Amino acid sequence: MSPSVTKPQAHNGEKREVHILIVGGGLTGLIFAQGLRKFNALAAAASCPVQFKYTIFERDPYVFARGGGYSLSFHWALKYLDEVLPPEVAAGLDNCLTNPHAVDQGDGGQYQYLNLRTGEPIVQYPISGTMVKRLSREKLIRLLMTDLDVQFSKQLSDITYQDDYNTVTAHFRDGSQATGDLLVGADGARSTVRKMLCGGEAAANTRLPIRMLGLRCVYPVDKICKCLEIDPFFYHGGDPVRNGYFWFSVIDLPRPDADKQVAECQMTMSWPYEQGFDGISEPADVPATNEERLAWMRRLADPWAEPMRTMVHDIPVDTEVREILLENWVPELGKWDNHGGRITLVGDAAHAMTIFRGEAANHGIVDVGNLLNLLTSIPSEGLNLKRVIDEYEREMIERTAPAVERAHTACIDANTFESVREGSSFLARKILK
Repeated sequence: MSPSVTKPQAHNGEKREVHILIVGGGLTGLIFAQGLRKFNALAAAASCPVQFKYTIFERDPYVFARGGGYSLSFHWALKYLDEVLPPEVAAGLDNCLTNPHAVDQGDGGQYQYLNLRTGEPIVQYPISGTMVKRLSREKLIRLLMTDLDVQFSKQLSDITYQDDYNTVTAHFRDGSQATGDLLVGADGARSTVRKMLCGGEAAANTRLPIRMLGLRCVYPVDKICKCLEIDPFFYHGGDPVRNGYFWFSVIDLPRPDADKQVAECQMTMSWPYEQGFDGISEPADVPATNEERLAWMRRLADPWAEPMRTMVHDIPVDTEVREILLENWVPELGKWDNHGGRITLVGDAAHAMTIFRGEAANHGIVDVGNLLNLLTSIPSEGLNLKRVIDEYEREMIERTAPAVERAHTACIDANTFESVREGSSFLARKILK
């Protein structure tokens, strides 16, 4: 382990510059950068002995190279998001709502899990609109890019440490490099930073015995009226005969007075990867071609009630159907060396979890909020990055390791109809622990 070192403070009234390298220009990395930007603009920053500099590196060639993603629910992390973001960015969150008209009407929707064969709700309870925001990921990313300079096509090839200077250097495949005081790995569930920190096997995700397909498509608003009658934001359900799971939500629903009445929607479908599923002797893997994936989804939806059956059968033939890998990674104390507080992980890079409790982004926001508070609450003796990162990692691991396990169980439960009962991790209310 690297020794605990407090980097020498600047003298004669000069500020010490702390350069933070943010590897990953997704949701968590951008929120972290916005938090640093906000702090630098505060009046308190003028008297702070540290000047924070930050640089964002993204492996993809442009912002939506791998698509815009789907929609996200923010619940118990909303207060952290409001605290972290600059006021002008936080003010734009409502422009990212998936169904702004429902929010205007005070309709927070309901959490509904349906029997897909009958359409009847198995679980149903109201959601407080003031405590939950359902946002379009694409719109949110665009908002979070406000006044940030992201360096694209920066694929990490190595990380080195300069012990004499207590610095860290990120090396990229294009031959460039950047040296800073702290490197923050915010590069997603299959994090390259995590692989370099932990080593191949220790950094590898665990794949769950569930397979999933996901898509986004566009429908005329009147086509999804029956879905909106069930819920204005989302609904999901399970098949009681052969098991499996279905999700439908709106990503972008126009207001009733909008000129263009076209809705962007999201659907996912998953099933147990096991022998005998739907009468097939071998486990059913994800079909290879897009045409086969659509045919497989229609086959699974064939015995379902309306509107679920029609929504699947009427998916436009040119819709791209993607495989969604259901994997997780549980963080543990001692699993990596933070090199004297020069490197750490946030978000999915630190605690990859399945989507079945809707908590991954929320935990990423809390990671960022806590790390920012520790970095900017500088004691009289100066900023000690080793102390900051050790404290950040202790809390983060204690909070998120159980969350990863709960999301794992929730994934299995959601795809096993008889397991969706009171007490299931899948149904447990989302709270910060």
